[in-house]
This record gives sequence, C-alpha cells and structure tokens, in this order.
Amino acid sequence: MMGGKETNLKAVHMTFAKVRTTLTKPLSAAILAGLILLAGIASAVHFLLDWQVHRSITQNAEVKAMKWSENFFRTIPNAEKMFNTDTVVPEDLARLADSFAMIDTIHFELFDAEGHRTFLSTDGRVEEITSFSQTALETFQTGVPQFFLHHDDTEEENEQHEAIIESYVPAVTPDGRLLGTIEVYVDVGPLNDALEEAFQQISWVLIIGTTVLLAIPASAYVYRTNQLRKKDQRLLDLTRYDQLTGVFNRNSISEILKEKFATPASSAGMGVLFVDVDFFKQVNDQFGHVCGDRLLKHIARILQASTRNKDDIVGRFGGDEFVVIASNISQENFRKLYGRVMEGAKAPCVYEDKSYVPSLSVGAYLTTDQDTEKTAIHRADLAVYAAKRRGRGQVVEYTTDLEDLFAQDDGRQSA
Repeated sequence: MMGGKETNLKAVHMTFAKVRTTLTKPLSAAILAGLILLAGIASAVHFLLDWQVHRSITQNAEVKAMKWSENFFRTIPNAEKMFNTDTVVPEDLARLADSFAMIDTIHFELFDAEGHRTFLSTDGRVEEITSFSQTALETFQTGVPQFFLHHDDTEEENEQHEAIIESYVPAVTPDGRLLGTIEVYVDVGPLNDALEEAFQQISWVLIIGTTVLLAIPASAYVYRTNQLRKKDQRLLDLTRYDQLTGVFNRNSISEILKEKFATPASSAGMGVLFVDVDFFKQVNDQFGHVCGDRLLKHIARILQASTRNKDDIVGRFGGDEFVVIASNISQENFRKLYGRVMEGAKAPCVYEDKSYVPSLSVGAYLTTDQDTEKTAIHRADLAVYAAKRRGRGQVVEYTTDLEDLFAQDDGRQSA
C-alpha cells in the first residue's frame, strides 16, 4: 500500500515538473521573441527614416537643380555657346558665380549631346575641361534627370560639405530645344543634418511607443504565467507538505529517505529521530482539537529550531508523530541535536488562557552503510517504543536488544 502511494506521489511531482517546464519555455521564448521583434522594429524604423531623409533631400536638390537650369538660360545670354565650347564672356561668368549662392550650388558642369564635357566651374571659375560622361549621355537621351547623394569621406571636405547631391538634368532652352546635359552639385549638408536630427527624434518616439504597446500584452502574459506558476507551486506544496504544521508530510519523508538510501555511501552516519507527542489524545479530549492542532504546530517549530541547518529534514509522520533526518552527523552532534529538542520541549504551548508543557518520547538511531530506509525507520520506531515503556518524556537510542521488545510484549499478552 505504501509503495502505491509513493508511486502516485512521484507521478504527481513529475506532472508538476512538466507543467513548470511547459510554462517556463513559452515565457523564455516570448521574451526572446519580444527582444528580436523590438530589434527588428528599431532596424526597420531607422532604415525607413534614412530612406525618407535620402528621398527628401534628393527631391529638394531636384527642385533646386531644375530651378537653376531654368535660371541658367534666362540669365546667361550666351548660354547656348557654352555647350559647343565657344568662348564665354566675363560678364556671363560673373552672373554664373552669383547664381551659385541662390541654390547652394557648389559647381556645375556642361555636357554636349554626345556626353562630352564642355565646361566645368570650380570656385566660381569656369574652366574648359573636355571629358566623357556616360550618365550625362543617358540623361540627354532619355530626358530623365538623375540624382546621386554623396557623403564626403575626407575630413577636409567634410568641414565644408557633409552631403552633396550630384544632379544630372536635361539642358532645355526656353523654346524647348534639348542642347545637352547640365550636371549641378548642390550642397545639402545642412538640410541632411536637420532632417536626420528631426527623424532621429521621431524614430525614438516610434520605438518607445512600439515598445510600450508591445509591453502591455507582454506584461499581461508574464503576469498570467507567474500566476499559473504560483498556482502550480501551491498545488505541489499540497502534495509535499503537511498542511497543518508546514513540515514535510509522510509521503515526502518516505521519498527523501529512499533517495538518501539509494547509495550506501550516503546512507551511513544519518541521524534519524522518531518523535512521539505524549498524551496527545488526552490533550485533545481535555482542551479540544483546536488546542491539539496548536500543540502540533508548537512541536513542529521546536523541531525546526533544533536542526543544524536547512539540510536537516523535519516531517510529520502520523497524527502525533514526527521524524527528523540529519545527514552526515557524528554521534556527538546527534546527541546535541536531540538534546536541543528535549530542551525546546520545555517551552509551554499557550492557547487562549490555557498553557500546556508538552512531553516527548524520542527514539534515536544513527544509521550504518548496511541500513535501508525501512530498517532506519524501524529501529528509530523501536527506540521510541522503548522510551514510552520506560515512562515517556525521554530519549532512547537504539540498541540491538530492543529487537526483542515486541516479542516480549506479545509473549506476555499470550500468557
């Protein structure tokens, strides 16, 4: 019968262990998924905002470049000559230099219909430098402007222009003739910095807002999971602990002993105290069951206070019976242990206006490497039986001559 109970207890423990594992794994997975999702959102937000910055400054540069191109033909009387390498008069060059400041133009280049460069302006000066540009030729052939964003890498250039848009726009005269391509370099550094700063603030607002939105259901999930884990722990406690005294119950004590006696080396030198509360039935009859329950709690506290450390085990073995298990203990320390128990029992149990000093009969047994969990409990039980026979309120250590006690009593009853 006892073996069946222990098997059931193990099954219950395994079930609760599986429940805890089942709850813990999704919680860890949810936290990991949340972190990955948050990192993904942050990356996506930064990517989208960088794209928006690039798009905004490109559109801004496109407007400026097209405006400068239109203004080029209106303000420069000899503009068409600059596409066939004719000499440009100084007055036209001065007008060009003044136009740079209008749209943050750094310099411009002119290309003819075949993609050959006819003019290059640098620092307000126009120089004749002939070269070929495939991009300029494609812009002329398709009539579609092209724009490229450059971030200068050299420290010296960065001090002047942190970001530049290289714009290729078709060179169209006011009467609609397509002469070539105009390449305009527009300084967009200040705009780039302003947009990046603004969008950076927006990105943090979006990330924090998203985090808060994700945190609400995540917190609810974590809270619910913790509640289930606490419920699981409470259910597990019901199977392991005595609900009245809070110490281990009989099934747990049997399981603990079985584990400790699984290897002979760990079973030797284990102190086992079998504690019986004397006259417990009389206490119940005289003072009531509530007082009896208070007395059992009082005894449990005495036993717990008498142990060496948290590794020593205290359990309720029956109605008025307790067991104390102390592993790796010497004979001297074992005697000190049960001495503390008997000394603690001198403290009265107080309930309402009633005071009762308990009496304990204690059987003590120090195991050897030849013992099993059954022999250990049996010998401690024999010792407590001897303590009761000798008048109660005392400790008896097991000796081999106690094995004849039950036989002697049975013989006397038969006679």
